[in-house]
Amino acid sequence: MKINTIWKWPAGVLSAAALGALAGTAATSLDNASPMMDKQFLGRVESVNNQEHQITVGSLLRHRTFDLGAHCAIIRWDGAAGMANDLRPGQKVTIRYQNAQGVLAADRVEQNAMRFHGMVKTVDLNRRLMTLHAWDRDRRFVLGEDCKVVLHDGEKGALENIKPGDHVAVVYESPSDADIAREVIRPSESFTGSIVAVDLPRRTVSVKDMFGVKQFSLGNRCSIVMNGRTDAPLMDVRLRDRLTILYDEVNGVNVANRIAPAENTREADTALTNP
Repeated sequence: MKINTIWKWPAGVLSAAALGALAGTAATSLDNASPMMDKQFLGRVESVNNQEHQITVGSLLRHRTFDLGAHCAIIRWDGAAGMANDLRPGQKVTIRYQNAQGVLAADRVEQNAMRFHGMVKTVDLNRRLMTLHAWDRDRRFVLGEDCKVVLHDGEKGALENIKPGDHVAVVYESPSDADIAREVIRPSESFTGSIVAVDLPRRTVSVKDMFGVKQFSLGNRCSIVMNGRTDAPLMDVRLRDRLTILYDEVNGVNVANRIAPAENTREADTALTNP
């Protein structure tokens, strides 16, 4: 006959053994763990000291100074690898760092793009100023000396391509009271032709060029730029008018966001470009 023997330890002895094993495991884990763990700080750049390789970043309640070591990675807001001189006051950044006995050593600095979307209300290239309108308010930007312009499909453009009535996104910095535009993005496609049909109730226009006819549906914020205005009524659009339309194709629908006379675009924009 087979006899199964079950060993029963006293409760106190078993608990002590278990606690001892747990304590040994915990001690081993702590011994193998790094004494410094990566931390993260989000804020706005207040100052950059390239000589001391330091950057000071402030949030709502705290201000911290970080050391930028030789191996610190800097990632620009557009995802490209950057350098220390790409960091400027007014930028929003996320810093990964380690606290080594009170020294905040940065491992990685990522620029976080600040964007503003709106309709171009005025552009003054001489003074390098641009005003955008969004949600019943205006916001003015200073066009930085190195401000880039990106058009449809990433095509490189120039500031002269940006016109009143355009719907754009601006990547900017705020070093002081002024907002400095670093990049202006106008992603819409362009189509130029003659008006062959206007449907006021449906808010559509049909435009013909040498390749055929294309129909556009006007979005709620579509800018009709005529007679020095960016909010002209659709009834001002006449048959046989030659127009340039900026639009976005959404699920096969051409949604227009700007309509302006093609041949007189410069004249139509003059009053708005240099107010």
